[in-house]
Amino acid sequence: MFESFLNPWSFFAGVALVSVPIIIHLINRMRFKRVRWAAMEFIIKAQKKMKRKLIFQQLLLLFLRCLMVFLIGLLVGRFVGFNPLDGRETRTTSHVVIFDDSPSMGDFFRGDDGQLTDAFGEAKKVLVDQIAPAAAQAATAQTLEVMMLSTPQAVKSFERVNNTSIEEMKTHLNGFAPSPVRGSLVEALKLAKKSLDTQAGNGEVSQVIHVLSDFRATDWEADGEKIKTAVTDLTTAKVKVHLVDVAHPFRKDEKQAPLHHDNISIVELKPAKLVTARYEALEFTLRVRNNGPTELKDVRFPIAVNGDDGKGQSVQIPTLPGNDERSIKFLLTFDRVGTADKPLDRFSLVTARLESPEPGGLVIDNVRHAVVEVRDRLPMLVIDGRPADREKKEGDGFYLQRLFTDAIGGFKWVPGSLKDLEGDLRPYTCVLMLNVPAVPEAAAKNLESYVRDGGGLGFFLGPDVKPGDYNKTLYADGNGVFPVPLPEQPSAVVPEEVKLVRRFSPTKKILLRDPAVKGHPAVAAIYNDDRGQPLKNDELERFFRFVYIDRYWPVKRIGKWREDRSVSELFCMPNESPMGEYDKPTIDFLNKLPLDEPKYAKYKPQLDDLKVKIRAKALSSDPLYELAMLFDQLLADQRAEGGPAEAQLREFWAQPEVADLKAEAGRLRDLVKFGDPLYFAKAFGKGRVTVITTTAGETWTDWASAPPGNTSFPPIMTELERYLSGGTAEANRLVGEPLSLKFDETRYKPVVARWFLGFDPLKDGVQRAAAALAPADLKEQTMSATGGQLDFQFADATKPGGYLFTFTQLKSQSAGSDAAEVPEYVGAAFNVDAATEGDLRRSKRDEILKSAPGAELHSVGDADWTDVLKNKKSDWSEGGWLFLVLLLVLIVEHALAVKLSYNSSSHADHSAPTVAAMFNRTAVPTAKDETPTAA
Repeated sequence: MFESFLNPWSFFAGVALVSVPIIIHLINRMRFKRVRWAAMEFIIKAQKKMKRKLIFQQLLLLFLRCLMVFLIGLLVGRFVGFNPLDGRETRTTSHVVIFDDSPSMGDFFRGDDGQLTDAFGEAKKVLVDQIAPAAAQAATAQTLEVMMLSTPQAVKSFERVNNTSIEEMKTHLNGFAPSPVRGSLVEALKLAKKSLDTQAGNGEVSQVIHVLSDFRATDWEADGEKIKTAVTDLTTAKVKVHLVDVAHPFRKDEKQAPLHHDNISIVELKPAKLVTARYEALEFTLRVRNNGPTELKDVRFPIAVNGDDGKGQSVQIPTLPGNDERSIKFLLTFDRVGTADKPLDRFSLVTARLESPEPGGLVIDNVRHAVVEVRDRLPMLVIDGRPADREKKEGDGFYLQRLFTDAIGGFKWVPGSLKDLEGDLRPYTCVLMLNVPAVPEAAAKNLESYVRDGGGLGFFLGPDVKPGDYNKTLYADGNGVFPVPLPEQPSAVVPEEVKLVRRFSPTKKILLRDPAVKGHPAVAAIYNDDRGQPLKNDELERFFRFVYIDRYWPVKRIGKWREDRSVSELFCMPNESPMGEYDKPTIDFLNKLPLDEPKYAKYKPQLDDLKVKIRAKALSSDPLYELAMLFDQLLADQRAEGGPAEAQLREFWAQPEVADLKAEAGRLRDLVKFGDPLYFAKAFGKGRVTVITTTAGETWTDWASAPPGNTSFPPIMTELERYLSGGTAEANRLVGEPLSLKFDETRYKPVVARWFLGFDPLKDGVQRAAAALAPADLKEQTMSATGGQLDFQFADATKPGGYLFTFTQLKSQSAGSDAAEVPEYVGAAFNVDAATEGDLRRSKRDEILKSAPGAELHSVGDADWTDVLKNKKSDWSEGGWLFLVLLLVLIVEHALAVKLSYNSSSHADHSAPTVAAMFNRTAVPTAKDETPTAA
């Protein structure tokens, strides 16, 4: 009985007060006295006629007054129902609050109070102003744990939710801000369930999980199915899941996706290579995305070197379209190298930042870092197949050595042997193999490991190469480091008279295999400007006319390598076959041209003209390249001269009905135009491989020596070296991701020194930060040994910047001597996942609930949902219907009381019945000798 009321004693007092109207009624009845007088009999008879009606009305009035007092008792006693435990949780409740502290939660805005805040700040308010106070009102015990998405293992527990613990929560949360690390909601949900089960033990505990997040579309699109599985497991286990959207503008109940703030993100700052020479111009690529619908103009980015804007430069993107990205390239040179006193000075930190931050969105993605190691000279290991000819022009390394050490500079030419290929290759920026006959199996495996980990390997072939060994050991049926299988023999010796004709032919001796190749990183700098835009004129290719390649290894365009997407054919030679080999397929193709169809009538003049020319050329004995040039004119896909004839031909080939014919024409043109491959590139693991099928010296070609054709040799070799050296350049190493390296246990000490190099230019200020920029000691780490290898696992990169590591190599001096310790340095930059976190688009309500079945979605503006956390049932006083019933009873009671009132007005006496009027006006004598009785 007591459980049915929140204030039971107030109700019982009300029940007792129900007797008050009854007592008053009885007292009023005692006012009537029976007095015998002359008209008494007549009055008694009249009263008997009215008695039933009067008694009924009086009892009804009494009932209404008692009911009114009873209802007031219910109101004051706060009646909760006849089954007070229905709908109430009687068990202890355990809450786990998961804070999404990913970078996107730093989306800032100006609140209603005019102060700047962010989504993470709103999440704090939801906990301390809504969830915790509601749980504190519950009658049963309430426990609460707080975990951050970036570090879900670090849990803060509050054993009892009350006013004191709420203040502790505020203090605890003051130490947190959005983290640069992007966490996993799936893992956090699993850990939350594990924590809840640990708290419950064997007892019955109600379990509730609250997720305070911004519910970005990128997160739910990528992990929707995994989240669905995790939430389904929770709801199946009867865990209540509340999802609270704290992003601004605050979510409403609309079916459309809520609005989001615009944002600019620096998604990439990438050097062409991680190790560069002092004073060498190193190319960087800055990639920026506009995550908003508005096109932006003249977006500027200052570039700082070691925190100093003066040593960097400022780059500008003229136009940044909405919901799109743009890249810009720039060059930097470095003058600081490591010294004996300051060995870590070999690393330079390059920082790009948005000059004018946007009014809303994220701040953390407006900065990006890169780390570059600067050396006096870059060591390049060179294995020469003919070391005796090293100083001769016919030698394979003669021109390359002078190019890299003198013309380009900054490189250390390190002659080596096949035995060196079995040693540690990591100190070398790349390895060059010049006309090497064969590679032992042990060396081949070490080369594969070196390239797979990010090294660069370049091959120049020659007459001493043994194709069988290459195919078996290096190509390995497409699984090895070598990109293509070699034929059994090199190309045949060309007679002198034929050689003379080919040398002085006006056609290019080196051809770009496909226009799309211009974007390949091995040649992109040749064909594109600093902004990555194609150059109008291919200045370099005009020198290809003066290059002569006598012999080479003729790789066939058949086999498994053609399907390998990691292999690219960059350059090839022209087809030098006789015209007679292609006359029949050419005539067959020309006969298929639909010249007589009416719908192609406007293209007929151009097609007729080219058909006549191609037929005549195919039946001649002219050089094959002349036929290839006519096919280029026919397809109109190689040049952009802008003439009306070219435009009409492009329009003709755009017709869907001739798509198959166009493909056939393209294949025939390629057969006629392109000869055997010259230059291959292959991506292998994290590293890169190049193969040039002729010699680097004068044995088979004059490319490097004879002007003016040799003008094209240095640029291509320079880009080849940059391509090989840039294999280790990580485009986007993200904070929170582990860095894994392995070392030979017998050659390295297990202890690693760790340092952090970084600053926040938006928070600390550029000049102040630059003055104080120095590596911060992160303490030493001991590597674990497994299977003869030391395993280095670094997972402590929790803020953007450069992380530097010093490994100690044990290098034996001589037999019987102590091992010398040689430091080996590694640097890596870690940045925010701006590509994902910078996209502030938000998920629709339906999409969220579909991925989280059984969960409830709330917003900051909806605080009513926390009533369920109070763990109490609403009493009748909270509903308006009880007040309505009380009002109706009061109205009816008052009306009936007026009708039966004994204080009628004087004019009512005149209109009353005769007996009543007489009773009211006649003076009644008092009979003193009789005892009055109640009427």
